[in-house]
Amino acid sequence: MRYRPPRQHQTAAVGIIRNGMRFQSHLVDLSERGMKLKSSLDARPGEVLQLHAKGAVIQAEVRWVRDNHIGLQFAKGGSATDRSRFLLRLMPEKNQRAGARVHGFTEL
Repeated sequence: MRYRPPRQHQTAAVGIIRNGMRFQSHLVDLSERGMKLKSSLDARPGEVLQLHAKGAVIQAEVRWVRDNHIGLQFAKGGSATDRSRFLLRLMPEKNQRAGARVHGFTEL
């Protein structure tokens, strides 16, 4: 049986940049390794997408596509700081300050 990290069900707007074009999507859930988005984007497994949320940008690989949901794994080689900054942007406003302390940021 494969290890599956715990998921946090959360909602937030997440932008996708693909070939210079911007697409809108919505976060469904999040884990330490990736996320599930709801989007009308016609993505393909293996494709690397650039994701942005409130000014923070990371890359993620499409692992699966089902109906209008896309499973993404955070791209290897990205900096831990960029990933933490991106994840903090997805937190609800009331939790951002506490999350910043946990991830070692005092101000973003």
